[in-house]
Amino acid sequence: MKRRLFLCSSGLLLVGRVFADDAPACDPEPLANELEKYPRCVICNMDRRKFHYARHLLHYGDGTAQGTCSVHCAAECMLRERRRGFRTIYAPDYASTAEPKSLVEAASATYLIGSDLRGVMTPVSKVAFASREAALRARQTYGGEIGSFAMAIAASFDEMANSLVRRYANDRERLLRKGGG
Repeated sequence: MKRRLFLCSSGLLLVGRVFADDAPACDPEPLANELEKYPRCVICNMDRRKFHYARHLLHYGDGTAQGTCSVHCAAECMLRERRRGFRTIYAPDYASTAEPKSLVEAASATYLIGSDLRGVMTPVSKVAFASREAALRARQTYGGEIGSFAMAIAASFDEMANSLVRRYANDRERLLRKGGG
């Protein structure tokens, strides 16, 4: 009996150790070398270095961080990981001339939504600027609407909802044509 108890407790400790190794590591400085630490988007696996002008970085309440290639993937990540809470979400300053673009807090950024600038993972572009003035200047050239991070996330969710409804309708139509209705 004691031997069985010992083996079970040893097994539980071993299993706990294996899962502890898989747990994401706390990152107190997520901005330091973020493209090396988070080179690929956690949602779509795109190269974040290639899309440095659209990437976002999510720093969670538990101290871990994840990188995405775009605000669209950041919205999906926020939905998936909402129970973890957020410390800060970072967005690139499109007006920055540096490569890669410098990151700013998304909550304080001004977004240009629906402009002629190329969107990443979306047909409706959502581009972040550190200053409202830079966003207004870009709007004169590329059009679009000035908005907040919340508006950019809402636009991404709207696109996702429309895409899901279209997918549902297409799948349903395909099944009806096959006679599996």
